[in-house]
Amino acid sequence: DTLHIPEGAVFGMCAGDFTEVYTKDTNRFNVVAASFFLDTAHNIIDYLEIIYSILKPGGHLVSLGPLLYHYAGMQNQPSIEVPWDDVLSLIGQVGFVIEEVRDVENVPYIGQASSMLNVLYRCKFLVARKPS
Repeated sequence: DTLHIPEGAVFGMCAGDFTEVYTKDTNRFNVVAASFFLDTAHNIIDYLEIIYSILKPGGHLVSLGPLLYHYAGMQNQPSIEVPWDDVLSLIGQVGFVIEEVRDVENVPYIGQASSMLNVLYRCKFLVARKPS
């Protein structure tokens, strides 16, 4: 509930390669919010393992996005492209407990009210918890 964010709550964002910036952190965050993010990985398994590592016990991964796999088909760019059902399996294998999964239709990514261009995605919404 964003209307009741505790006083002193800290939010952060960092530019750079996620696998380089956060690879040494452990048990640092209560929540990782991943918006249109998981499919930006060369290897989604690396992302999931790092997110698991940086979450405190009892912490949550909240994710919304499609599976476009940004590096798919790019020459000299490794890309592991996993279907959604296998992503869910990997999330469990990493150690998360999946609390919620649902489809979300017509999620805007880019557009402008005065333009005829609007890009909408069918996305997956996920909440997963690192056990305490």
